[in-house]
Amino acid sequence: MEHVRISDALRAVALDPTEDLETALDRYYAPDYVHRAEGREMDRAAFRQMVIAIRGQIRGGTVTVLDEVVDGDQYAERHRYRITMNDGTTAQKEVLVFGRFAPDGRFAELGETGVDIEDRAAAAGPRLPDPDPATIPLEVSSFLSALPPDPQVKMLTLSTSTVKPFIQFARTLFTALELPERTRELVILTTAEYTDCDFVTAQHVPMARAAGVSDETRRLIGERRLTDPSLTAYDSLVMRLAAEITQRPTVSDELFTEAREHLTDREIVEVIQVVGYYWTFGRVSTLLQVPLTEVYGEETVTKLDDEAA
Repeated sequence: MEHVRISDALRAVALDPTEDLETALDRYYAPDYVHRAEGREMDRAAFRQMVIAIRGQIRGGTVTVLDEVVDGDQYAERHRYRITMNDGTTAQKEVLVFGRFAPDGRFAELGETGVDIEDRAAAAGPRLPDPDPATIPLEVSSFLSALPPDPQVKMLTLSTSTVKPFIQFARTLFTALELPERTRELVILTTAEYTDCDFVTAQHVPMARAAGVSDETRRLIGERRLTDPSLTAYDSLVMRLAAEITQRPTVSDELFTEAREHLTDREIVEVIQVVGYYWTFGRVSTLLQVPLTEVYGEETVTKLDDEAA
């Protein structure tokens, strides 16, 4: 019998909900579910109230599975989660989970314990100050007025001569590629995962969903399970290629041969360009400790008309 997983449950009920709470709870937790945490025991009704409170306090989050073991009806798992609160602050925790499955594969009981992980980057704030508006040329400030007042853009604006062409290239990646939109989003999410950039991941989750990337595929990217048998050969190839480009100066002959079986020569070059752009974008975010704030959509990039571009 197939068993549920705590990472899926966390995403569905709190971190990245895509359906109503009752449906999510019914999928992962048995009717007589018992939850134990921090010396407190809750039945499913009390657990439901706790989840409602959590949903009201957070904007979203990510979870990464570190270890997971199933032995009959016994379950053990270790994960890390990172949540963003409604006020923009973040929190991270590493959690150990031990539990038991009900006969139908849902959780019958879970006990958890965890430790907070200090988010030094969030606590310290950006490493560089915001640019002085007086130093920004009128042409650049006029161009940027079409974009959200985002801290990432502010960091990029410290280089007044490159911010405009850099953002224009993002528009190109949305409007001029032969690479399918869904493939582009697979590449971006994989690049974000392998550069540890929550900023890019958060921005592209809604875009990826709109492009047809399933929640299950996003979960596998987040868990770095790029060869999972549930993936199509195409998706697995695209994701593995993006991951290798992100991490290494070259790829194996075997992977490159596989890439040519699934992608045109132009598409291979475009994959490299997408990875390169979002690797740079991600490193501006992580190296300069830019906080995650508003999540915006594809229209933010594509609404720049040809004259502004």
